[in-house]
Amino acid sequence: MAEDLLAVAFAAGASGRATIARPLADLGIDLYLRRRRTLLTVPVQVKSFNQLTQDGIASLELPIDAVSDHPNGYLAVVHLPAPFTQLYGTVFLIPFAEFRKRSPRALSHGKEVFQFVGNFADPGDDHWLEYAIPVDGLGSWFDAIPGWSNIVLPVGRELGEVLIAHGESPWRGDLGRLWVAGEIERAARAGALVIAEDRPRLDTVTLLVHDLRKQQIAGVHVRTQKITPANTVHFEVSRSTFFVDEKLYVLVVLLTDDERPHEFCLLIPSTDIPHLGYSETITFRHLTKRFAPYVVPSEQVGAVFLDKVFGS
Repeated sequence: MAEDLLAVAFAAGASGRATIARPLADLGIDLYLRRRRTLLTVPVQVKSFNQLTQDGIASLELPIDAVSDHPNGYLAVVHLPAPFTQLYGTVFLIPFAEFRKRSPRALSHGKEVFQFVGNFADPGDDHWLEYAIPVDGLGSWFDAIPGWSNIVLPVGRELGEVLIAHGESPWRGDLGRLWVAGEIERAARAGALVIAEDRPRLDTVTLLVHDLRKQQIAGVHVRTQKITPANTVHFEVSRSTFFVDEKLYVLVVLLTDDERPHEFCLLIPSTDIPHLGYSETITFRHLTKRFAPYVVPSEQVGAVFLDKVFGS
């Protein structure tokens, strides 16, 4: 509940400039805030309290290995008072690096922990005063994130959207998205990465991929299309929500008549899309020549993607 309410507060504070992604599996990070149409991403770990002392103080012990060391991430400490339908008016948003540096350490049940004490009622005297943010002031907090206020220019000349009657169906799109997430997870070591999905989708990123070892973020835009009886597929990317980044790839998942993945996919760097075109028909009897460099065997697509965005 606390994560959902904080996500809503973040969305309101960002005024349409942020997407909020939730991880498909819980490996410590609860929310990913991303500047729309970029891969500038802020991972957030959420800790909540239902009850405080009479003075409005909350205390928390966190195992050392339970706090992320992502250089751009934050620990969010929130109070969710009864009846648990809205956040208290102040949240603590503390960079992971600062939390690790300034938090006292202690032994608890034989494990080393960080100790947090925060005053929600009167943070004016608090050790974490500079990180006590009014919920209705989150817009200013976003503006202070390095790079967040940079103007994001459109990719090329804005055009009206072209509607294709035989485009991706919502059901087929979900099928492709889930298959891609599974293939990326399968290619990674257990616990080595997090896959997150925006709710709601505001731009071209279908899945956000967080490498926990290198603390790097990548993205993939998944297009799922069924091969027609004429051995063609119409490939289309929405220009209005598209952006380019070296760690953003477009993955075209091709489905056969029985809705299973074809023997290969097309894995295209986002930086190549403006030159390839946003709306193209691809033939497969003799593969359209300019798409040939992007062919990847379907059984290898997860490993190839991870190698391209994060290296070996």
